[in-house]
Amino acid sequence: MSVTDHLRDQAEEYAMLQRIDQELSTTLDFDKVLALTIDWALRRTGATAGAYLMVSSDGTGMQPLVWQGFAPSERIDSLSVTQGVSGRAVRLKEPQLVRNVALDPDYIAIRPDTVEGLAVPLELRGAVIGVIWLESDRAETFDESDLAFIRRLASRAAVALDHARLYREAEAQADNMAALYAANRMISSSLERADVLTNAAQSLATLLHVSSVVVCDYRPERRQITVVKAYHLPTARNAPDILPPLDTVFYLDELPELREALQTHHAVAFNSEDWARSDRMRAFMRDHRCKSMLCIPLITPGSLVQPNIAAQGVAFAFEGRRERHFTAEEIEMAEALGGQIAAALRQARLYADVRELETLKSEMIRMASHDLRNPLGNVMGYLELLISEIGLEHLPAQQREWVGHIRRSLQQMKILIDDLLTLEKVESERQSLWNEVNFGELVQQEVDGLASNAALKGHTLNFSPFPAPMRILGSATQLRQAVNNLIGNAIKYTPDKGMIQVRLMQKDKRLIFEVQDNGYGISKERQARLFSRFYRAHEPGTDHIGGTGLGLSLVKTIIERHGGEVWVHSEPGIGSTFGFWLPAAAP
Repeated sequence: MSVTDHLRDQAEEYAMLQRIDQELSTTLDFDKVLALTIDWALRRTGATAGAYLMVSSDGTGMQPLVWQGFAPSERIDSLSVTQGVSGRAVRLKEPQLVRNVALDPDYIAIRPDTVEGLAVPLELRGAVIGVIWLESDRAETFDESDLAFIRRLASRAAVALDHARLYREAEAQADNMAALYAANRMISSSLERADVLTNAAQSLATLLHVSSVVVCDYRPERRQITVVKAYHLPTARNAPDILPPLDTVFYLDELPELREALQTHHAVAFNSEDWARSDRMRAFMRDHRCKSMLCIPLITPGSLVQPNIAAQGVAFAFEGRRERHFTAEEIEMAEALGGQIAAALRQARLYADVRELETLKSEMIRMASHDLRNPLGNVMGYLELLISEIGLEHLPAQQREWVGHIRRSLQQMKILIDDLLTLEKVESERQSLWNEVNFGELVQQEVDGLASNAALKGHTLNFSPFPAPMRILGSATQLRQAVNNLIGNAIKYTPDKGMIQVRLMQKDKRLIFEVQDNGYGISKERQARLFSRFYRAHEPGTDHIGGTGLGLSLVKTIIERHGGEVWVHSEPGIGSTFGFWLPAAAP
């Protein structure tokens, strides 16, 4: 070859490598990088067929990812690095040029007409990540310049593949995070235990792409687990899994690997042919026709209330269609989802406990309505009958005082029972029964109704109505109760001949109601608890004023159920202003 021809070949190769660099640097698509690499190798060398074999992460196997020039029947699924000319290139980290494949003991015959073969390893940071394998039907196809070109191509492809791999892994991680977030939202969408279990099983099956999922409760004191949910993925119709019936009990002493997973709080993968497992665990998988399984402890992280990490249960991800090796990323996602499931189950249990307490409270209030109210009414009635028969004026002064104490105590009991029943009614009334209420008219009626009470104590009761109609969507009975309580409290907690101002105004889309008095006032430290149930702020001069401590709590409940907010501004010896705002009804 003349110097001119040599320089021309070098220039052509340089131009080809420039185009290769340009094409490989413009894509982060892993499959496209592979296809471009093999395409350029075939184009430059004139080989008949080519393939790219990716080396496994543990360096023991090779998986063909790209085939060009091979018939579908000539393709293989995987190879060990101890097999074939490509495996030799991986082991030696050197290109392997075979002039006559029939004479090479490592060659694996795939295409019947192949004469020559060339295997070039791709190295990155000292490790072989793949092999370019080329075959030719002609002798003397590959020369030293071809080998040098493929080596340069391999070095460029290794960098491009690493970038594409990192990008693909980042995409996969983003997809996994999105799937995990969607699964978390689905699991946390309900506080009902049955819904949590169903959503948990569906989310695990979808996220891990398994044929079925079984969720069990864990009873550490009995060293057993109990099946509470069994779910079969609808798209896995041909899966042979046999799911255990609900309430099936498994004893951890018979399944040591499962007991260890619950104790260490880490997911464990099992395969039916894994002879390192115990006979009972292999029998467990055979009984359920499960070829691969991932055991996921449902772990609740520690908290201030429950500082110790605790296992709420365990979930089994069954795969009965084929042998499955769960990746480290899949196991990590399953553990993260298991923690979310455990938290959701704990929330559902707390919700059930609260609901049970609410039911108990309602039952007790209903009992107060029937079993206390009726006997109390009888006592009050017979007391008045007895007084009328004897004649209060005929009793000595001390006995009249005793009768007064009895009357006041009975009246206090009646007020307490009535307030409890009103509070229960407010909390249980359905919002679907609410109507549009003219709030200004309602307040005017309550002011008029309480004017006589104010007059008895010599108070001046003023009301500043709002000139335009004020519409609110709500319960007229409840709103009337809230307004009555605040005006009534102002009358009760203001010394005789006081001043009480009732105001009604509108700002933007809020209706504002206020009651201002110049009564005893409330100290700052007691204001924070004013709206708590059964709390009474005893200030100097108020010991003689009766009450149950439920009135302001009732006001707060009513206003918050209507979407509003209550407040108080008060200073001892000067007076108080109680108020709330409510959202105005849409026109």
